[in-house]
Amino acid sequence: MQQEVEIRAASRSGDYGRVIALARKDRRMTQTQLGDALGLSQPAVSRLEQRGTRPYQTDVLAAAAAHLDLRPDLVGLSSARPTPRAGDDDMHRRALLGGAVAAATTPLLATLPTPTAADADAGGQAAALRLSTTAYRRLDASTPSPDLEDAVQAHLRLIQTTAHTAGDEHRVRLAAVGSEAASLTGWLAWDMGNHGSARARYGAAVNAARTAGDRLLTAYQLGSLAQFEAHTGNGAQALNLTARARRALRENSPAVADAWLSSIEALGHAAAGDRRAADTALTRSRTAAETLPGHSDEALRREGLL
Repeated sequence: MQQEVEIRAASRSGDYGRVIALARKDRRMTQTQLGDALGLSQPAVSRLEQRGTRPYQTDVLAAAAAHLDLRPDLVGLSSARPTPRAGDDDMHRRALLGGAVAAATTPLLATLPTPTAADADAGGQAAALRLSTTAYRRLDASTPSPDLEDAVQAHLRLIQTTAHTAGDEHRVRLAAVGSEAASLTGWLAWDMGNHGSARARYGAAVNAARTAGDRLLTAYQLGSLAQFEAHTGNGAQALNLTARARRALRENSPAVADAWLSSIEALGHAAAGDRRAADTALTRSRTAAETLPGHSDEALRREGLL
């Protein structure tokens, strides 16, 4: 009984590694035995169990839960994930996902500083690289993801190389630029159905935003990863990530961020099958959005908050 209480507490906090460790010990298994069953080394199992509340690979969580006879929701997974239907039209899928991402990301992105040509002319490498990222984001609206993938990946590598050789004074700014570019590569992978790469790239975007020390950007990247998890059916993980995004903002959360995160929480509750909580989150999103200056009903509809 005590073990079950500890497992539920670890699950609620998003520490799925501890959930796995507790279940493994309850079944009197060693890390080596669990690793053999999952195709992982003992050190890899140890790292998994000590991962805390950082993002996890859902295929590893699913395999561990199945082997340890854990309910999927205890490791942040949906017990009824949506499956693509044969014959779905790719362009329809792209329009649907693109619309969802645009609706959720546009309001919060508007609060981030926008680079200008004047900034770039002033000699800032970070500003110039951000201009390129912004250009790629605009191209994404009309260009298939496979056509953008190589170019955006090369752009991200350029940012990383520049950051590696930059002095301490500029490295923090370049980390923020790299975070935005990594997030874009995450969306491209998501759009192409490469969920493993998408999850890893969004995770890299979160880490880079933290390195930059930018709370709003960190919250944005956590929210983006949460939206991805909700789309793939991992409602509990999506809600855990939005909670972490709110903690990153602390008490300085702008109304637009509150509205945006509430809309993603609605997606998380919907993925978890909790319609009442989803409706409550949508109402909260609408209420927060209505406090924004200049947000008419028509504007709220365009931004997906009505």
